[in-house]
Amino acid sequence: RAGYAETCKSGSEGGSQKPGLATGKGAGFLPYKTTTAINLAAGLAQAGYQVLLIDADPQSNTTQVFIHPENEIELDRTLYSVIMQFAPLSAVIHATSSPNLAFVPSHIRLSSADLELAQALDNRSARLKRAVDAVQDRYDYVIIDNPPSLGLLTINSLVASNSLIIPVSTAFFALTGLVQLQETIAMVRQTTLNPTLRILGVLCTFADHTNVSKDVESQLRSFFGDLVFKTVIPRNVSLEEAHSRHTHIFARAPRSGSALAYKALVQEVIKR
Repeated sequence: RAGYAETCKSGSEGGSQKPGLATGKGAGFLPYKTTTAINLAAGLAQAGYQVLLIDADPQSNTTQVFIHPENEIELDRTLYSVIMQFAPLSAVIHATSSPNLAFVPSHIRLSSADLELAQALDNRSARLKRAVDAVQDRYDYVIIDNPPSLGLLTINSLVASNSLIIPVSTAFFALTGLVQLQETIAMVRQTTLNPTLRILGVLCTFADHTNVSKDVESQLRSFFGDLVFKTVIPRNVSLEEAHSRHTHIFARAPRSGSALAYKALVQEVIKR
């Protein structure tokens, strides 16, 4: 399951892998967060795994890729009803045009979830975990695209996740945001919420041939060592084009450099 980053338990261990896409305050995290959630999920599905992609970001960018913005989604068919109304996750799972890939849409009402959860008394940090646990036997991977903030909605994703994937832009090095994220992960581990949460990997994104991009990648590898994936996601217009056509990179430009990069990332995630 994925929340802040990407994580999973292997099917051989009796449960799904649950990767999350980590985000943090600071723009250094933002490029390709949703893009990576979508294309990693699609790549795993193409590799033959059963995948559930959960859009936990109130901005709903993942949702808009799979459901055209003109097609209004009923609130009770979204993640909001799971988090705030205790609806079963199975009731809000939607099919996609891609074999093996299903998704749970977000809703703008999730933007108020942190405030509503802060006032709640019942299990406010583990609502998503409880919902995902009920369906995890159906999926090999559950990937969660998190909101770009460290509120209770994100904590729900962290608690529901086995491990985290942290996408970081190589346009500049947001070390402060990375440190803040590590502190949050440590906090979740130290409580009884999710003591086994781990970082699956740090992903370099938005990469190009500039010296800045190369320097940032070098600093990330120096700071995180082997946690940094070998795969680097290039800055490429084909990714934005895929989203604008409401699909993933493997359907839009399967021979592009971006598709090859995400295919390589899929293999690294499987091995980890």
